Amino acid sequence: MLLLAAFIGGGGFISTKYLLDWGYDPYQVIFGRFLVAAVCMCLVYHRQLPKISKKEWKVGGILGVLIGLMFLLMVTGLRYTTPSVNAFLCNIPAVIVPFICWGVFHQKPGRNCFFAAGMTLVGVAMLSLTKEFRMDFGAALSLAAAVAFSLQMAFLGNLTEGCDSVRIAVAENMAVLVLSAPVLLVTGWKLPPLTIPAAGNFLYLGALCTALYFVLQSIGQQHTPPNKAAIIITSESVFATVISALLYGERLLLRGYIGCIIIFAAMALAEQPAGKK
Repeated sequence: MLLLAAFIGGGGFISTKYLLDWGYDPYQVIFGRFLVAAVCMCLVYHRQLPKISKKEWKVGGILGVLIGLMFLLMVTGLRYTTPSVNAFLCNIPAVIVPFICWGVFHQKPGRNCFFAAGMTLVGVAMLSLTKEFRMDFGAALSLAAAVAFSLQMAFLGNLTEGCDSVRIAVAENMAVLVLSAPVLLVTGWKLPPLTIPAAGNFLYLGALCTALYFVLQSIGQQHTPPNKAAIIITSESVFATVISALLYGERLLLRGYIGCIIIFAAMALAEQPAGKK
C-alpha cells in the first residue's frame, strides 16, 4: 500500500507542474487538491463521518497541521531555491524519521534501518542534486518541510493506536483544507480559466494523489514501522522522475538511474530481518 501510494504521489508532481505552467498560483493548487480530496472522501466515506471520535479528530488534526505546514514550506521554498535542491531536501524523511522515533518515542532503529537511510540519502542526492546546490533561504524552508513530513510519518505510526485508518485520513484532509483556506484568502482568489485539462489535473491531484494517497498511507503504516515507511515513501521521487521523463519530456541521466537503483536497494535492505546478512 505504501509503495502504491508512492507511485500515485509521484504522478502528482507532473500534474502540479502542468497547473503551475498554466498560471495557477501554488497556493491555489494546494487548496484545490485538498478541496477535491475532502469532497471525494466525504462522498465515499460519508457514513464514517459521524463515527469519528474526539481522539481521531485530535490526531487527524495534528497530522493535518503537519502536512499543511509541509506543503506551505515546500511551495514557498521552491520560490527561493532551485527545483533540484527543493526535491532533494523534501525527500529525506527516511533519514530524519528514525531519529524522531528514537528521540521522541524511544524506538531505537535497527542497524539495517540506518544503512538503508544512508543509502536513501545517497540515492535521492544522485537523483535530484545538481552543481547548483546551495543552502540558502529556500533550501532552509525545504529542509523544514522535510522535518514536518517526517514528524507526520513518525506520529502517524505512534499516535493512531486504537484509531480507524480511514477516519484518520478524513480528519487529516479536513485539517489541511481548513489551514490552507486563510492562506488562499491572503494570497488572492483570482483564478485562471478552468479548462478541461486543468480540471482533470485537479481531479487527479485531489482524488488520487491526496485522498487515496493518505488512505493508503494511513492503512499501510498500521502494519509498517515509521522507519521503513519513510524509506518506502521516498521511492515517490523515483516514480516522479520516471513519469516526468515519460510524460513531461525531462531527461534522466545515468546517475539518475543509479540513484533509482540505490533507493530500491535501500527499500529491500530495510525489509530484511535485523540479523540477516
